[in-house]
Amino acid sequence: MKLIVFSLLLILCLSIGHAYTFTSSEGATFDGEILKVQSDSVTVKRASDNTVFTLQKSRFSLENQQYFEAWGENNRSLPEGRRLRAIVADKYPGQNVYIGGTTGWKKRDQGTGSIIDREFSYVTPENDFKQVIAHPRPGIWNWDLGDNWVEHCAKLNQVIRLHGPISPQCSVWAMEDHRTAEELEQNLREYMTAQCQRYDVYEHIKWMDVVNETVTTRGRWMGPKPGTDQWENPWTIIGYDETHPLMPPLYIKMAFEIATEHAPNTKLIINQHGGMEDRMWLTIKDLVFYLREQGLRVDGIGWQAHIDTGFEKDTYNMQRLHELIDWAHSNELSFHITEMNAWVEGEDKNYDAQAETFGAIIEALLEHRLNGEVTWNVWNITDGLAWIENRDKEGTLFDANSEAKPAYYAIQEALENPLPARAPGGQ
Repeated sequence: MKLIVFSLLLILCLSIGHAYTFTSSEGATFDGEILKVQSDSVTVKRASDNTVFTLQKSRFSLENQQYFEAWGENNRSLPEGRRLRAIVADKYPGQNVYIGGTTGWKKRDQGTGSIIDREFSYVTPENDFKQVIAHPRPGIWNWDLGDNWVEHCAKLNQVIRLHGPISPQCSVWAMEDHRTAEELEQNLREYMTAQCQRYDVYEHIKWMDVVNETVTTRGRWMGPKPGTDQWENPWTIIGYDETHPLMPPLYIKMAFEIATEHAPNTKLIINQHGGMEDRMWLTIKDLVFYLREQGLRVDGIGWQAHIDTGFEKDTYNMQRLHELIDWAHSNELSFHITEMNAWVEGEDKNYDAQAETFGAIIEALLEHRLNGEVTWNVWNITDGLAWIENRDKEGTLFDANSEAKPAYYAIQEALENPLPARAPGGQ
């Protein structure tokens, strides 16, 4: 435990903006922060008067010189400008704006950990809370990866969206064709109850995805398929509520019943894939009304936003996005862009066009910042460790070498200089 704490403190100390006590080779001291490290010199800002000056490293103590080397190594790929989390803290204090990123716990040591800690005050762990990891079959439990995130993010003042929904991202056991409704319901109830009871006690777990990918882009309920190697949703085997015209799957109501009872301190989200398809979002809206009619709590809706570069060029897409955010806020729902990627096709990739797509989406979101809670999250940190099925489409903010792409700077610019906020309802 002491080693973990020390490592976390070291990460913080090696970040830009962290106060440090400098000691000269003669023993004089002053407090300040490092701005830049070069081969034989260091640029610092003195805390007492904010004076910036550059000195030879040899003028400092040996301990300071070692610190300079470590700082330089840690920040060698640092993007220009301010860190995203610093911009959010400065530009949107007290506002309902959260900017985050996603990676897996086991990917952190491959470079994504230092970036997500440095850039984001909001984190969505990739798969580490899901049923396929935590409770894939009867008698098997594993909360270790999720617990790691909870402890780590608390130390770095990061809030979490707990991405452990009842969804197609489930275990092979759940997808096996002979699985019965009774078996699936028992697994669902065990998993959701344990997850809610285990994590609702933490203040920095702010939201949880209760269900995910429930509706197809044609507005129908996502259901099971033969075998275990397809994108499918076996949970509908449990049945449907045939007493209601919407005929929603029973698993959705079950999941929200459990979350409403056992996660009173966590905001409950419906997460959804696809684009701006009318039938799909109409069904999601009706689902919100249905759950609330049952006396259940729904606090927000999420749109994954795995989209192609150029999505924003279709004015219909952007119009529908603004309308969807307005609808959410007018119905006392937060709105979340939960998993954004902007895919780039072909060999000659246009990263500037990709940046325009990222920038347009976050600009649109921020226009609604005064009307309700809005969050934005990029799915995966670097192209080299992205979702393997679309890794060649390089849909993230950082390349395979962890260097910031134009898309990163588009997000940075949108945060630094947001468009004027809209009035409620877009008026």
